[in-house]
Amino acid sequence: MEIIFRAIYNQPDETEIGHKIWHRESLFVDAVSATANTGGFTPLTAIARFFDWDRDVINAASSQCNSVGQIAVIKEVNPLLLLVPKTDGRHDETFLINDLIAAANATHTEVLSFTHFGFIQNKLPELEIRSILGVLMNPDLKTSIRVLVWDIDLRHRSEMMRIYDEYKKKIKKGP
Repeated sequence: MEIIFRAIYNQPDETEIGHKIWHRESLFVDAVSATANTGGFTPLTAIARFFDWDRDVINAASSQCNSVGQIAVIKEVNPLLLLVPKTDGRHDETFLINDLIAAANATHTEVLSFTHFGFIQNKLPELEIRSILGVLMNPDLKTSIRVLVWDIDLRHRSEMMRIYDEYKKKIKKGP
């Protein structure tokens, strides 16, 4: 799987007030992976507005996703939406990334827009990111995903690349 990090510039007004307004589209994607959070001006509401998705469908799916704590596959929208339950960024999320990969495999997703880290209000959630990279960069991973476009808030790009480079070095060394 190829991972492409896409630095997302957020307008100063967005970062100042903590409201995500615009979504930057990834071209040629089969599916969008987003955090199930529709409470206000969130990345998911910006994505839904961009694609003109039915807000009632997205709100209901987000609520259900968060209540069961598992990935929700929303086939009623285009592109396909893979909702991930809200997290606090302070835990290992190996279960959720494996669940997301299973959903992507079940829907034959080849190009995934991974939007979860495109708008970060506080510090980079390193533990969560490390657990995700640990799964995605496992050489034994079997997935239909050929390309994962990982959105990263431009303000945290250098930290993200440092963590990613650590994992690349680990893989080259081997066990």
